[in-house]
Amino acid sequence: MKRPRIAAVRVIALGALMVGLIAPSSAHHSMAIFDLEKTITLQGTVTEVAWGNPHTIFLCDANEVNVENSPVRNWTLEAPAPSVLASKGMKSDTVKKDDKISITGNPRKDGKPVLLVLNLTDANGKRYAIKDTSGSY
Repeated sequence: MKRPRIAAVRVIALGALMVGLIAPSSAHHSMAIFDLEKTITLQGTVTEVAWGNPHTIFLCDANEVNVENSPVRNWTLEAPAPSVLASKGMKSDTVKKDDKISITGNPRKDGKPVLLVLNLTDANGKRYAIKDTSGSY
């Protein structure tokens, strides 16, 4: 079961890299798939990290905090590009496979386990404010 997921992450990372090389640096895709009015918090264990452009992707087996009987699901956590994460104090080894993390963000509108990352607390308890006050990455 893990092989298809790993392959999917690699395809996503490769696609993201290609888009990053082709698209102008000022271009950005719509956030319309995310419910920007709703914020949830997840806690879980990182299963994969794809540190790349235009977005860094983390996969995490997590459940919602303060939601009774919230099931553990494999969430795709969409964060900004490495340069943006670095400007927030993160490094490529800040979040690693098997780390326990907490994430706050905007979920997809269709209920799929995908989250636009707003804040991330790493395994050491350090909190990173990922999204700036302007509402963009």
